[in-house]
Amino acid sequence: MELSEFTWRIILLFIPGIISFIIIDQLTVHKGSKIHWILIDSLILGFFCYSFYYVITLILNLFPNINLEFSFFEALTNKDSSLNFNEITFVTGLSVPIGFFFTFLINYKVLYRISHILKISNKFGDIDVWSYIMNSKEPEWVVIRDIENDLMYEGWIEAFSDSTEANELFLRDVKVFKDSTAEELYEIPGLYLPRRRENLIIELPSLEFSKYMKRPKIEEEK
Repeated sequence: MELSEFTWRIILLFIPGIISFIIIDQLTVHKGSKIHWILIDSLILGFFCYSFYYVITLILNLFPNINLEFSFFEALTNKDSSLNFNEITFVTGLSVPIGFFFTFLINYKVLYRISHILKISNKFGDIDVWSYIMNSKEPEWVVIRDIENDLMYEGWIEAFSDSTEANELFLRDVKVFKDSTAEELYEIPGLYLPRRRENLIIELPSLEFSKYMKRPKIEEEK
């Protein structure tokens, strides 16, 4: 299928948005994106890149002897207008730091933190509880019980699978016990654990008890 001239024009204009999307897609943990969301996100990021460039042109044009043109909207709406390849190249360069900026906002859950402060939402921003626990900076040392194989691992998690399809943990400074008797079997500096998550119990002894530890007394009904 041949692409029309208008389609090629749109692709060239939105190369910055596509590059920003690729950076964000590679550097963040998320569920697989459907094609229509990829297109929508690339378009939104493209508009953001050109908007940022527009602000730069406004600032630079305040200086004498500088007269930068902003031709994005003209090139987008008028098929007879010529593309400004210098502008596209410059905005494409801007798309890299913009991709990093949005990656930072996503990975550090800035939007969710603000929504918590404003009491708008209590969502934690990770794709599941597994990612929420593993991405937490608090639980360093863990105890992992493999009930099926009667084994217990004590160590800290250096790496974990960030996909809902894979089930992998890489533990460091590990002590291995027999779970039923707590008998220590051996120590090892690193251990790769490819076990299904539903077969594991992960305990977080390094966490402090929360303020809810003091449970209210429940009076028996008479």
